[in-house]
Amino acid sequence: MPLKNEKIVITAALPYANGSIHIGHLLEYIQADIYSRFLKLIGKKALYICASDMHGTPIEINAQKAGEKPELFVEKYWKEHQQDFKSFHIEFDNYYKTHSLENKELSEWFFSELKKKDYIYTKQISQLYDETAQRFLPDRYIKGTCPKCKAEDQYGDVCEKCGVTYSPTDLKNPHSTITNTIPVLKKSTHYFFKLSAFSASLQKWINAKDSELQPEMRNWLNEWIKKGLEDWCISRDGPYFGFEIPHSQKETGAQKYFYVWLDAPIGYLASLKNYCDKNKQNWKDYVYKGTLHHFIGKDIAYFHYLFWPAQFLALNIPLPKLTAHGFITVNGEKMSKSRGTFLTAQDFLNLYPAEALRFYYASHLNQHLVDVDVNFDDLVAVNNNVLTGNLGNFCYRVLTFAQKNYGAIEEIAVEGALTKRISDLMEEVKHHYEQLDFKSAVKTILQIADLGNAYFQEKEPWKDKETKAAYVGFCVNIARNLAIITSPILPQFSKKIRTALNEQSLTWNTLRFDWKGEVKKIELLVEKIEKTQQVSELFPLHLCIGEIKDVKDHPHADSLYVLNVDFGKTIGTRQVVVGLKKHFTKIQLQKKKAVFCINMKKAKIRGEESQAMVLVADDGKKVSLLHPEGKIAVGTEVTFDRLEHRKSEVTFEEFKKLKMEVHDHKILFKGKVLKRIIAKSVNNNAAIM
Repeated sequence: MPLKNEKIVITAALPYANGSIHIGHLLEYIQADIYSRFLKLIGKKALYICASDMHGTPIEINAQKAGEKPELFVEKYWKEHQQDFKSFHIEFDNYYKTHSLENKELSEWFFSELKKKDYIYTKQISQLYDETAQRFLPDRYIKGTCPKCKAEDQYGDVCEKCGVTYSPTDLKNPHSTITNTIPVLKKSTHYFFKLSAFSASLQKWINAKDSELQPEMRNWLNEWIKKGLEDWCISRDGPYFGFEIPHSQKETGAQKYFYVWLDAPIGYLASLKNYCDKNKQNWKDYVYKGTLHHFIGKDIAYFHYLFWPAQFLALNIPLPKLTAHGFITVNGEKMSKSRGTFLTAQDFLNLYPAEALRFYYASHLNQHLVDVDVNFDDLVAVNNNVLTGNLGNFCYRVLTFAQKNYGAIEEIAVEGALTKRISDLMEEVKHHYEQLDFKSAVKTILQIADLGNAYFQEKEPWKDKETKAAYVGFCVNIARNLAIITSPILPQFSKKIRTALNEQSLTWNTLRFDWKGEVKKIELLVEKIEKTQQVSELFPLHLCIGEIKDVKDHPHADSLYVLNVDFGKTIGTRQVVVGLKKHFTKIQLQKKKAVFCINMKKAKIRGEESQAMVLVADDGKKVSLLHPEGKIAVGTEVTFDRLEHRKSEVTFEEFKKLKMEVHDHKILFKGKVLKRIIAKSVNNNAAIM
């Protein structure tokens, strides 16, 4: 790709502050980091900018489940994301947040400018409304039957079974997840962006010879435009965790908020502005006079290739460059918690080194829209046979030999033909980096290491160390050059070599074959790894905190109570039949918080429906409720350490097969601890029932 502008801003899609970074996410950030490091290596004024995406309904829901305010909930993940990226040597020039003053200011500026140009208008639409909660329902607060495949218990925007997307009003038999009531249709006025007005302009850009779009994306986008672009609703009803739209109360009759996909891409610019303000620069110099280059996954292509460029066209901002990657699979399948192949960034680091994944991803990425499979047998083989056995072995072997036998390089063999061959290959590596063809860059780097290995082996300096010092000097120069050209992919590998050669920093312009100087003892550059059984296991029960609001005698059974349990706004209230009458009085249970299994298959027990199951500890002498430690909000999910709960229903027979017990007041399952919950007043080895 031609690099005409000196000011280049690299971004990767903003990770959602709703959960941990996993190895699928990391591909994109590593890809963009390699490119950013390369640009800086060749002297470009490149910035790598990112932020955590903090707005929207899923965050509102999960913050509520965690019993936290959304502002505090997202801050926790913002900090965790930064630590995870740092652990994988992903080096941002600025990592910010969308819930910021800068993003609020720029979102309002975009909205105001688009409105002035008549690209934003209001329209009344019908939406689902919860009369009990007295609020409109975003798609994540609605569940029902998929209109296509008839799968039940699906959200209001996409079916998790067949993958079809739809409008919440298309859902069959919808119900509110807040109150479990049937919503009604109600009119609401919203803001729309005239995306349809840019169909011709977008098509021209997509098909232009200099657009540099990936062919796969060009075909995909043309199909979308051919079907017709619809104007886009960019507002949401309150309550909503996001930015309020100025004057919306006056213009629509109700308080409206920017839809998360309006302010999220603007978050790129907000993070850039934050950087520029801190460094006394003007963010507009980068946006209007430089190049914005976004790295994204193809799953969010619609927003980045159509909606986002349409806004740029409307505001006369130069269009960004875009590079999309495909989906990530693990061992040939979608990442799965039940199969132990859903690994967070931290999970991976507990098993393998960070640069093993960086090298593996680089070995698979080129300029095409590629899906990448993380096959752990292949990962281990690539690390051990290629990274360690070829590249690492050559550099470490040569530098260790030089340090032990000479201490310093004072003479270098003149090898004209080989020098030219390696120099040509290094230019090829540069070209591959420029074209985002990291796969070919890796192959060419390995060719250079092969040449070095063959040369070192041919000269056999260990047989005559005094007369063959110049050959070792030439090999040290090859290793030094490899440290430079591998640094975008393997920054720590490169740094270890630079440290051994007492080089503070190296750029592409410092590639040479006449370096002389002291060689210090070098750290182990890379090491072999073993395939490890993946972590994470699926736990059948979906456990959460409920508060017992009411206790009644079962009308048809003397030993049973009928509980009315509050699980918070998201889950609502449920009726639970329990056999605790001989262990607790009504007063002892009233207003108590306890742990319930909420994915237990509903059952009729002596004529009364039970919609969940309470968990208790029983040591044969005494029965005890499980107690939350500290203040935990109703509806909060509780999980065993490093286990994920199952969403599908569990039968009582399945439940009976699970062995959970108490040890030192903690609840254990297969040695893993149930977090934030303790069992009082029972002996060790008490069973959980």
